[in-house]
Amino acid sequence: MMKTSSDRCKLVILYGIGGLSDVGRHAIIAALEKPSIEQIIVITEYPSLLDEENWECNCPGGHTNPFNDPDTVSKLKMVKIDTWKNEQPDLAKYFIGATGVVSCLGHRQPGWKNPELKKRGLVAYDGNRQVIAAMVEAKVNRVVAISSIAINGDKSWPHWSSQAMSCLFKTFQRKAGKDLAKMEDAYIESSLDYLLVRPVGIGEEVVPTGQYYLQQSEKDKVHDMVGGNMAKLDAARFMVDEAVTPTLHMTSQVVGAKPGTPMSG
Repeated sequence: MMKTSSDRCKLVILYGIGGLSDVGRHAIIAALEKPSIEQIIVITEYPSLLDEENWECNCPGGHTNPFNDPDTVSKLKMVKIDTWKNEQPDLAKYFIGATGVVSCLGHRQPGWKNPELKKRGLVAYDGNRQVIAAMVEAKVNRVVAISSIAINGDKSWPHWSSQAMSCLFKTFQRKAGKDLAKMEDAYIESSLDYLLVRPVGIGEEVVPTGQYYLQQSEKDKVHDMVGGNMAKLDAARFMVDEAVTPTLHMTSQVVGAKPGTPMSG
């Protein structure tokens, strides 16, 4: 379930392009749902993606660019960068005073739906490496970063599709898997209070429910296995909740829909 916080805070959100990165766009909406978040810094290579009505999701009513909404624009600041392949020397100044960071720069299927990724390259590691440095410089400690099931040998979601994803990361999606694994290692080796989020499904057809469920680590985790698909907005809500009201520290977490929900959503 979603959490609430009474503390006033500033949040930094980073998004890229692709399914995992779409959660970052939705994190802006999730953050705007919280009155306690007074300032949201958005850092991205792709500001124009916010102009799209469909954010590769099934959110009721679609989306409008929150930067064009007079009721929300005062809370928002856009920082456009050229590419995470280049060093961003002034990045730290945008993190100063932040309560937490939500980073969604990874991809699982680069180039399949977004051909430009083949030209611009994978940035989960290149981007988050710079995020880590900026946070350390700005003295910000809490970060929630999106990753994937089956990365670095993770088997915490005992579903057949997790095994299938593991095979894909060793074959057709090998570069994407290595990029996400390298990103995870960078956080694990850092001094930050990180949470690596492994969302289940996040299909374009899934309608948000306002709820999320955490995969348990007990022996009976098969019986309590989280549902096989969740909406991108609900994944974003979990990430924002954990960024401003942390409960999971220096670990990874599979998050999904209500137990029993099929992969088809």
